[in-house]
Amino acid sequence: MNESSLRELGLDLLEDRQFERALAVFAEAVRRVPADHRARMLAARCLAELGERERAVTVYHACAEGLLRRDYLLSAMAACKLGLELAPQERRLRDTLVRLHARASRSAAGRASVPPPLPPETLFDGKVETDLMGMSGEELSDRAIEVLAAPDPGGSANPNDRPPLPLFADLELDVFIDLVTRMGYRAIKAEEVVTAEGGSADCLDVIVAGKAEVTRKVAGEDRTLGFLGGGSIFGELSLLTGTPPTATVTAVVDMEVFELRREHFNAVAKNHPSLPQVLAQFAHKRMERNLTATSPLFQPMPESERAALFQRFAFRALQPGEQVLVEGEHSPGLFLVLAGELVVQKEDPEGGTVRLGVLREGEVAGEISLLTGLRATATVVSSRKTATAFLARAAFHELVKAYPHIQKYLEQLSDRRLKQIGEALRPAEILDADELLETDGQAAS
Repeated sequence: MNESSLRELGLDLLEDRQFERALAVFAEAVRRVPADHRARMLAARCLAELGERERAVTVYHACAEGLLRRDYLLSAMAACKLGLELAPQERRLRDTLVRLHARASRSAAGRASVPPPLPPETLFDGKVETDLMGMSGEELSDRAIEVLAAPDPGGSANPNDRPPLPLFADLELDVFIDLVTRMGYRAIKAEEVVTAEGGSADCLDVIVAGKAEVTRKVAGEDRTLGFLGGGSIFGELSLLTGTPPTATVTAVVDMEVFELRREHFNAVAKNHPSLPQVLAQFAHKRMERNLTATSPLFQPMPESERAALFQRFAFRALQPGEQVLVEGEHSPGLFLVLAGELVVQKEDPEGGTVRLGVLREGEVAGEISLLTGLRATATVVSSRKTATAFLARAAFHELVKAYPHIQKYLEQLSDRRLKQIGEALRPAEILDADELLETDGQAAS
C-alpha cells in the first residue's frame, strides 16, 4: 500500500472515529516517508482523541519543526496552533512560532537572527523496523511516538531567502503569537461554501491546504472568477469595513483554513492597537493590485504609473442608505467602488424613483458632473455597507490635467451612459443630454 492509499485509509478510519487504528495507519505512513507531515498532524489528532495529550503535543512540535525546516510556514503555524490548543503555554511550540516569525519577517536593520531550536526533551531516531499497522494498545503508542516525534531528516531551506507569509510577516512578534493563539482553525469539506456573496462580513480566512473556487452572480448565474490555493487570504476588507463579501468562495476539495473572526480581531486589537493598521495596509495593497489590474479607469495608463494614481484616492466607508451623490447638487468628487454596491436612481415626476443602474467593484461614479460642472440629476446611494476610494473635486481636476488619456476615457464613458440613461427613461422625462446623470451599470455623476 503506497503513501496516498495509507492516508486515505487513515482518513476513513478517522471519520469512523476508529482512532487507534487510524493512529497505526498514519504512524506507518510516517515510518515509510518521514516527510509526510500531513500524516504526522493527523496522527497527533488521533493521540489527542485517545487521551495522549502530551504525546500529541510532542508530535505537533516535531511536525512544526519539520515544516519550518522545509519553509512550509503556514502549515508549520497550523501545527503550532493545534498543539497550543492542547497545551496553551507549551514552551517548545512558542519557541517554534518565534523562529517561524523571524524566518518570514521582512529583512530589517537590527533584526535579531533566527534563534536555534530547543533540543528535544526525549531523543527519538524513528528507526522502528516493524510495520505499525499490526500493533495496538500500549505497544502501538510507544512505537508510534518513536516514529512520529523523530525529526524530519530532509529539507534544509536557504537561510538567505525570505519565504512569503502574507499579512502575518508584517506583524510584530507579540501580535503574531497572540493572533495565532486566538484565531480558529477548521476543516472544510469539498463543495462546502466558505464565504457567501452578500453574506456575513465578520471573518478573514487563510487557506492552509486545499483549493477553492471564487464565483459571483452575473445575470442570475454563477460566474467563475478564479481559484484560490494554499496561502490565499480573503475577507480582509469585509472584516475591516463590515461590507458583505462580493463573491462566493466554495471548497473544490477538502480544505483547512485559519479563521480570524471579528471577536478574535477585536480581542487582539485591544491588546495590540497596531493590528488594525497592519490589516488596513495589507487590504489597501491588495485593493491597489486588484483594481489597477482590472478596473477600466486604470487601463489607459502605463502599468508602471497605476499605483501612483491609486495613491491619490482616499478610503471612504459608507453605511447602508448613505448618499454619495444627490440629485440637484454638484458631485463632491469621483467615487471608485472597492466592495459593496451603489444604486443610481432618479426621481420620477409621477412619484417614486426610477432605478437606473447598480455600480459594483471597480466601477466609478461622479465623473460627468465633474467634467461638465453641471448638477447631478440623479441620486447615488449605497444599498449596503460599501467601501469606496474617493477623489475630491480639486484632486480630480489635477488628475485629468496630468493624465489626458484618463479624461478621454471618462468622456467616452459618459457619452455612452448618457445615451443609455435616455433609453432607460420615458421620453417625457428626457432632459437636455448635457444635464443628465450617466449610468450604464458602471458609473454615475
